[in-house]
Amino acid sequence: MRLILSLLISLSVLVTGSAFGASQSKDPLPHLNRANAAEPESLDPQLIHTLPGMLIAGDLFDGLVHRDNKGDIVPAQAKSWAQSADGLTWTFHLRQSQWSDGRPVVAADFVRAWRRAVTPGTGAAYAWYIEMMAIKNAHAIIQGDMKPDTLGVSAPDQHTLTVQLEKPVPWLVQMLVTPVLYPQPESVVEKYGHNWTSPQHIVTNGPYQLKDWIVNEKIDLVANPKYPEYDSLSVKSVSYYPLPSATSAFNRYRAGDLDMTRNIPDGYYKKLTSSRPDELHVTHMLGTEYYAFNTRRAPFNNPRVRRALSLALDRDLITEKVLGEGQVSAYNFVPPYMNGMPAYTPEAQVKARNARLAEARALYREAGFSKAHPLKLTLLYNTSESRQKIAIAAAHMWKANLGVEVTLENMEWKSVISRIRQQDFDVARASWVADFNDPASMYTIFGSTNSSNKPKYQSPIYDALLKKMNTPNADRQQLFIEMEKVLAKDSPIVPLYYYVSPSLVSPKVKGWYDNPRDLTMTRYLSVE
Repeated sequence: MRLILSLLISLSVLVTGSAFGASQSKDPLPHLNRANAAEPESLDPQLIHTLPGMLIAGDLFDGLVHRDNKGDIVPAQAKSWAQSADGLTWTFHLRQSQWSDGRPVVAADFVRAWRRAVTPGTGAAYAWYIEMMAIKNAHAIIQGDMKPDTLGVSAPDQHTLTVQLEKPVPWLVQMLVTPVLYPQPESVVEKYGHNWTSPQHIVTNGPYQLKDWIVNEKIDLVANPKYPEYDSLSVKSVSYYPLPSATSAFNRYRAGDLDMTRNIPDGYYKKLTSSRPDELHVTHMLGTEYYAFNTRRAPFNNPRVRRALSLALDRDLITEKVLGEGQVSAYNFVPPYMNGMPAYTPEAQVKARNARLAEARALYREAGFSKAHPLKLTLLYNTSESRQKIAIAAAHMWKANLGVEVTLENMEWKSVISRIRQQDFDVARASWVADFNDPASMYTIFGSTNSSNKPKYQSPIYDALLKKMNTPNADRQQLFIEMEKVLAKDSPIVPLYYYVSPSLVSPKVKGWYDNPRDLTMTRYLSVE
């Protein structure tokens, strides 16, 4: 009888462990299971340019500074910094720390990383960001007119980093949180090239290090013993699961396999506000969902076509009926709640729906299209339940309101990014989340030479406004309004809505905090 009872108890334990999933297993150290919206494009800081990669990079690496759980800029690799009287020189003093392989992190590691980012052959999508920081010679290097070693960044000694600017940038420290500015371990990058971030090679200077990466399944991180604050890390290991399907993530969360999701399934928002109010968290983000036109391909090189398609989309229908999770309809590119953004209501938003449609139809006819001769386009979007619904709704509106014939094309995110880079699309789903809380972080991407300019939009008028934006004593708020007017007139994009990020967080996860970039860092979390 004792043997039978023992077997039954053992069987019960096995079944219970299976039913509740990985997060219920008795790990030797606190472990966190997090959903990620997609497979990261890379774990190389200089090549990362989307949120799935940035989320993990924030665990693996430390830049000069980072943003804490209160939203404040705090020291990270730099313990202090100072600005010269003329605003053209910044000096950062680094703390003593090590890479995960035991070698010291030195100022030269930042110099090499920043030079690598602006080197044309690297393929860094955020090279423009260093140019926007006005670092000396960045523009000329990116254009191939000067060598990378002329970039205005130097290391007078191992623990001092000097940055030379071409013009004052008062918010420069705010910009330093972006992965493209993280340091790189010289010897590892030189030895393994683009393969330096593979699990068997990578070394990191952040609170965690890479343990394993099973593509399209999960990425495992463990706490970095060389990290100065290692003992204060409550979570000693974390796994990221790439789950583009919100339904799949939700089901795994309910089963106990996940402690945190990145989103929730369509149609579940109202239900969860009553059934799981303490687990549902909604963040208003500094980001915009939009459709980008390929302005280099006819007929989308015609502003009339682009504006007609923009006016024919009902944003309110998308946010209220298709999504219904608190998203805000976007008629401007920059969210109205961003720091420094003036109150401005564009003409299209003021107009009644019928008036917008009348203008759209007139522009459509002027561009040479009609029901007898309809515009035909392909709408490219990445795998996601909500984005599929939006694409279907957009195709229906364009057909009903203008007679446009739309073909929907769905691909994984990496493939969409590749197609956009090759300019192999008509209209593509895109997004932008600000790298720092200032409109400059968003408007800059539509500059003619910006590598994040997905529509490849070129406008001398817009470029001139961008140039004025960072000049001393500029009326920046008026310039922001003028840039919105130019974008509305030329319509290289269709702003759809401003992001909110609804997600589920298990009650056993403590320390969750809201942040407008939706990049909650594991270092501030704990697990009961």
